[in-house]
Amino acid sequence: MTAFLTTHDRLYIGGVWSTKDRSLLDVLNPATEQRIARIALADNDDAERAVDAAARLHAEGTWWRKGYSQRAEILNRIADGIERRSDEFARAYVEDLGGVVSFAPLVVGQTVRVFRRSAELAREFNDRPATRTGSGSQVLVHHVPVGPVLASVPWNGPLILAAVKIAAALAAGCPVVVKVDVHTPLSAFLLAEVFDDIDTPPGLISFLPASRDVAKYLVAHPGIKHVSFTGSTQVGKEVMKSAADNMTRVTLELGGKSAAILLDDFEPSSAPALYPGCLAQTGQVCTTFSRLLVPASRAQEWEEALAQVFSSLTIGDPSAPETMIGPLVSRQQLDTVQRYAEIAREEGRIVTGGRRPAHLERGFWFEPTLVTDVGPTARITREEVFGPVIVLMAYEDIEEAIRLANDSDYGLAAGIFTAEVERALEIAPRLAAGVVSINNFGANFLEPFGGVGASGIGREGGREGIEEFLEAVQIQLPAAPPADAVR
Repeated sequence: MTAFLTTHDRLYIGGVWSTKDRSLLDVLNPATEQRIARIALADNDDAERAVDAAARLHAEGTWWRKGYSQRAEILNRIADGIERRSDEFARAYVEDLGGVVSFAPLVVGQTVRVFRRSAELAREFNDRPATRTGSGSQVLVHHVPVGPVLASVPWNGPLILAAVKIAAALAAGCPVVVKVDVHTPLSAFLLAEVFDDIDTPPGLISFLPASRDVAKYLVAHPGIKHVSFTGSTQVGKEVMKSAADNMTRVTLELGGKSAAILLDDFEPSSAPALYPGCLAQTGQVCTTFSRLLVPASRAQEWEEALAQVFSSLTIGDPSAPETMIGPLVSRQQLDTVQRYAEIAREEGRIVTGGRRPAHLERGFWFEPTLVTDVGPTARITREEVFGPVIVLMAYEDIEEAIRLANDSDYGLAAGIFTAEVERALEIAPRLAAGVVSINNFGANFLEPFGGVGASGIGREGGREGIEEFLEAVQIQLPAAPPADAVR
């Protein structure tokens, strides 16, 4: 039997490491299926303690009364702590998510920048009400933190997306309860240790690796005043319905079926440039370009070029520097991707990939897969796979390309690839997506991002991300007496 590398039998609740008899869960390395950790699972009592501690802190005002500048100082200290332990965070990214080691420094570096940028933005805010007179009377507009925040972090972004939620909420003056996904919990325990090394008030933050039932309990808790959730659209709808019972505010960053339009001046020889947008993290990214739209006149060229790129990517040990495709996160995710590959075979044609690599006997592996000869109504075209299965479609003109790109229930991301950025700038506003990338991919976590349609509500990142956790209060001053009354 493989020995556990780490055991986390304590949970960080309200700034204190809590020890009690809890259910323990094995964490697997998705590349090897070996056990790499055993973690404690939070129960409803733990959730209650975390919310109570956060609510008590907020009621006392210990955190929000520090003011934006003092809170910014602590955000920078958190960034320092992550930076000092960057190697450990990188290792966690490789071990429990199966992320490739060459991508890990980018993830950790972005996380540090999120906290530092949130600190910079916090200093642009102030606690003084703004005076407004344009309405004909004198009104003060005061922004106050909403209160305890539930940050529900998905398994595919256990560090960076935790940072986006935590940093913005803390900057706004809100304590945070973090719901940790049990598939990828290691970075959350490291973050808890970073917080434990910093002098923060009791109740400021809790990290709860939890089952779905405990997550539901937290969403429905009346002490939670804002739920920031990232995950599937289906679960996001459940979150929204549950939060409605208490009129709890929500920010939802949900699924996507993002299209990238390759304009006629973008050469098939540039196909390798599409790898990060399509296959980074083995396609387990919400902004993945899972639909590639190419000019019909060059469709065959693009099919051949993409097939060559997809089939040439190194698949294997995510800790090896040359690896470009790591494993899927779990057996469940592998089963989902395999099921969609079968759907793709029925609906269209698999150009390359579509199976488990023959040389990898253990682990949750699937080849980069290119699918073509499918229409806009096919399931493989419309449903989110969340894996390395990419659809190639042809368009006759730019109007059809825009129609195809927008023909989706989702609206998280879109891409345009071209030799002329000015052409892309004309097209970008016509795409129904919260993030449009030109010769680029993903989202900038330092600026506002989010989805439209089935891809979510609200924005994370940037100044707007902090404002999500602030409530505007109108303070109406006494009306000036009429001039004749003064006489």
